[in-house]
Amino acid sequence: MNKTLMAATLAALPLAASAQSVSLYGILDVSVQAMRFGAAGAHPSTHLTALTSDTSRVGLRGSEDLGGGLRAYFKIEHGLQADNGTQTSATAFWNRESYVGLSDATLGAVQLGSQFTQGLWLSLKTDPFMRFGVGGQYTLLQGLRGYQNRFDNTVQLITPNLSGVQGRLLVSAGEGAVTGASYSGSLDYTQGPLMIGAVLDQVKATAASLGLKGDPRTSRTLSLAGTYDLKVAKLAGWLQSNRVDSLPNVSGYMLAATVPVGPTGEIRASFAHRSTGSANADASLAAIGYAWLASKRTQLYATVARLDNKGGNAAFRMGPATAEQAAAGLPFAGQDTSGLQLGIRHYF
Repeated sequence: MNKTLMAATLAALPLAASAQSVSLYGILDVSVQAMRFGAAGAHPSTHLTALTSDTSRVGLRGSEDLGGGLRAYFKIEHGLQADNGTQTSATAFWNRESYVGLSDATLGAVQLGSQFTQGLWLSLKTDPFMRFGVGGQYTLLQGLRGYQNRFDNTVQLITPNLSGVQGRLLVSAGEGAVTGASYSGSLDYTQGPLMIGAVLDQVKATAASLGLKGDPRTSRTLSLAGTYDLKVAKLAGWLQSNRVDSLPNVSGYMLAATVPVGPTGEIRASFAHRSTGSANADASLAAIGYAWLASKRTQLYATVARLDNKGGNAAFRMGPATAEQAAAGLPFAGQDTSGLQLGIRHYF
């Protein structure tokens, strides 16, 4: 009898296992980045060359079919510097996203854990450089006051896709912190060649982090985005506004295009501008590049960019070699940067 029960149990195991799937995935992106920093005030022009990693990562994700249209799933993702083997966070191993979720074909989904905010996902759909490289829009438009790319201790509600319309709400618990809870909500519409979307992020930043005194201040960032695929070119636009009490409004925009070249190539171009309320601290970024899509998993790319730090107060850095620039104390305020990037990006 025991042998019969054991045999029946072992026979059933493959059936149970087949309802769950787990996969290993990742991206390795390494490039050579050469930069020239123009003369600014008493500072002469200088050069910096770096071998750098950009959003390289490895992760695990999986799902289990619970039947009746119900599905359980998870994702854990680790960011690493492929150029030197270190992790991108000194304190967290799963330093990108780590969450578990439950989805229903009719009702939508709920996810709990550490998750990226909606602005990041919408910018991925809009930015022709997909947020990486010397042309990525995050350099100017993802660093507004109090803005965060990821919230910890979160619950996210995702609506089902209704004729191309989908909404998301991400809430981060305050857990006793003086800054309290944070929120990120989005609504987007995708149908045929058109995509439009809006994101509202609300966080509380400490007064000290904003150069102020007193209680934490609420920082609200509204972002509007859209793309339209004409087949001969995909056009994209991004508009953003940030408001903090007692401070001037900060705004920004991006205009971009992606042009296919034959079956395996594309030209990417964008122009982004950030206005701080003071012409003495504005900045602009222009970039153009070519990518050879050698396969579905591998692309080789070359990009040139120009970052103009206006006046004498702006000192924005050109990604992705921001750590190398910081170590060298570059750029100085008002110092413009010209960059050339040659790289390989591989998905697995």
